[in-house]
Amino acid sequence: MFKKLFVIFSASLILLSGCLPFDNLKRDEVVEEEANNNEQAIPLHNINTTDDRYYKSLKNYEPGVARGEISYGVDNRTDVDELETGLMRISKETFPIDDYYFQDGQYLTKQTIRNWLKRSSEEPGTDDSQFIQKGLNPDIDEKAYQKASVDDRKEMLKKDPKILSYILEQNYLQDSGKDSVKLAGISLALSFHSTYYFTVQDDQGRLHRDEVKLNTSDVKEFAHKTGQEVVNRLRQHPELQDVPISVGLFLEEKHGAVVPGNYFAKTVVKGGQTKVNWENVNEKYYFFPSSEAEEDHREDYNTFIQFEEKIKEYFPNYIGVVGKALYRNDRVSKLTIEIPMKFNGKSEVISFTQYVNYLVKQYYPDEVVEVNIKSSLDQNESLIVSDPSKKDSIVHIY
Repeated sequence: MFKKLFVIFSASLILLSGCLPFDNLKRDEVVEEEANNNEQAIPLHNINTTDDRYYKSLKNYEPGVARGEISYGVDNRTDVDELETGLMRISKETFPIDDYYFQDGQYLTKQTIRNWLKRSSEEPGTDDSQFIQKGLNPDIDEKAYQKASVDDRKEMLKKDPKILSYILEQNYLQDSGKDSVKLAGISLALSFHSTYYFTVQDDQGRLHRDEVKLNTSDVKEFAHKTGQEVVNRLRQHPELQDVPISVGLFLEEKHGAVVPGNYFAKTVVKGGQTKVNWENVNEKYYFFPSSEAEEDHREDYNTFIQFEEKIKEYFPNYIGVVGKALYRNDRVSKLTIEIPMKFNGKSEVISFTQYVNYLVKQYYPDEVVEVNIKSSLDQNESLIVSDPSKKDSIVHIY
């Protein structure tokens, strides 16, 4: 087990930071964690923040029936994380944390998901679930495709790309008495390509890769229709006919993007109903510093640059500061900052962490901010979580 030491910064410890004017930091709780040679410290990310409360899980954990399948359709790790956590964020609006338990999806099997991701013109694989198995992606002339040259195949795929890339299921349960639970709701995320990447094989078995950027308006139109069809299919299952269904539509980022894509629409279909009425979702991630952030949110961009300059002034071994901000309805919902540094001992880590905590309170008094401070070897050194709804931030020294 980890050995945990709770420390309140004392006056002598404050001296390590060069008598800087941040006396208010004395009240902040610091957790220092040490691991023995056989244990690895677990970073306590996303703790005690307003948006990051998590659902209760069942005592007897049941893995999702499509466990691990998400990598089959979604390539970017950042998109995978946001697809899952973003769906939970949407689900909280319909299935409150205090009233529901979370469970990984138990209805859409791996084979069903793979069948649904196929083109409607492709033959689906066999599956014993009670869902329609026909593919949901646009059809293509399969016979013509097989006879076509490599270049012609590329043009066919660019003209009729696959758009739907994955379907994520989450289940929400409630107590039903006598230490048992029952399904009370289901949430789905439908993920769509913004750029379609594909591979064509020639007669010699050589692979030819290509891509096509998709028109966002066309993707959203297709997504709305596909979401309705998925709800129709779910209602055919006897166990899903009378439970509320929450659906989020997600647009992925291009390969190699440093920030994830975003949800652009959502809906809740009441039990026993199938009609979908889409509600627009105004969410987007921005990377700081970047020209896009400067153009769309100049004031926030300038604040970040000033924050970065203060760090440069204080610490000579400065490497860089980068940030990722989630905007909801054009306001910062959460800002995550990463600061890699070159340290020469634990005292420097403590001193620098104190100073950064002070800067966060000065520059971001009204935002939820998480700061990860790392060594040049990409090792976690400290974590700061600042939440305006709480009196003090939490400081964690690894």
